[in-house]
Amino acid sequence: MTGRELTSAPAPASVAPVRVGRQGIYDRDRRLVAYELLFRAHGRTSAELAEGAEQDHATSQVISATFGDFGVEQIAGDRLLFINLTRGFFTGELPMPCSPSQVVLELLEDIQVDDEVIEGLSHLRALGYRIAVDDFAGEAHRLPALALADYVKIDVEATGDAFEDVLALAREHGPGAVLVVERIEDDALFDRCLELGFDLFQGYGLQRPVTLEAVSLTPSQIICLRLVRALTGAEASIGEIEELVASDPALSLRVFKTVGSAAYGARNEITSLRQAIVLLGRRQLCSWVVLMLLGGVTSVDTESLMLVLARASACARLVPGDSDVAYTAGLLSGVASVMGLPEDELVETTGVALSVRAALLDHRGAAGHALEAVLAYEDDDSAGVVVAGHAVYDVSRAYLAALSGAMTTLDAVTDRR
Repeated sequence: MTGRELTSAPAPASVAPVRVGRQGIYDRDRRLVAYELLFRAHGRTSAELAEGAEQDHATSQVISATFGDFGVEQIAGDRLLFINLTRGFFTGELPMPCSPSQVVLELLEDIQVDDEVIEGLSHLRALGYRIAVDDFAGEAHRLPALALADYVKIDVEATGDAFEDVLALAREHGPGAVLVVERIEDDALFDRCLELGFDLFQGYGLQRPVTLEAVSLTPSQIICLRLVRALTGAEASIGEIEELVASDPALSLRVFKTVGSAAYGARNEITSLRQAIVLLGRRQLCSWVVLMLLGGVTSVDTESLMLVLARASACARLVPGDSDVAYTAGLLSGVASVMGLPEDELVETTGVALSVRAALLDHRGAAGHALEAVLAYEDDDSAGVVVAGHAVYDVSRAYLAALSGAMTTLDAVTDRR
């Protein structure tokens, strides 16, 4: 088993491009203060979507890509993120996987504001989420939502001659809301809206949408389905949940990235997958898994998964006294190889402990020496194994046992018998 086999191009199902559109929102002094996130299908730039399920799918992809693939800090730093949501997210039919600390939930103009939506908005606000009424054009059925809104967005082009009347209506029914004007195309329009008292500004005259793209290691649909069942049942232990998550490197990576974000305040403190799962919590983890299934970002490539798991487990077997750090370093090393990403870039988005960073990036400490030995073994470099401080026989035995364990694990979770 060589390192070249692990780092060679994996099956198309295991690595896929993810794309997110982003447009800046500016204050009265033209300072960038927030971003609106936009759906971007791979190979297309248009955000036009069909109704219903396709919109749910697109919204799920945007959230999953932003918080699970790119990382909030990479997308927006510490700025707010405005995210368009479909009706199901407001009524509780679809899970809300992101914390309220950095997001503004946009109520789209095609959502009928009824008692169920109002109840959902009230519940979300009680949880700490900020609400924006998007593209308000004076519709009577949307007026009750303005009373619950933190932001009201008005499209200057769509409202036409009624623009100032719509603005007055927004002020009357949403007196506490921040007013955002959309479709600012030039300086003259910016100055006019500034005089009218708008607080925030968005449009091509300030910034055109930018599409960000990265590669993503896609989780196994079968493992995701099994994990949902485990998380929604009362009998599953943390050990069983950890085993399922650990069996899929893509899921493990998303857990590390989510918990490593500033919203969880855990940066540089995470040493194990179990710790990350506990910090994330069952409910939030379940929301993420459902979202990945809904967003269509799941697939199966057992060969790539098996190789990554074998590397991680072999590292852990070589350092029984520090197995958590060794496993995590081995896991991230394998994921970086499969995705073709620099390890230091991956580390920055996962919030792992300094001990894991040292092992992964510099091969320092017992865990780092184990990783160095395993990498040398994969490259058939016996001398490198010895230089790393391990006997070739010990590394070979650990790796073969790890490979056998990885096969058993994948057989168990995917029913490949």
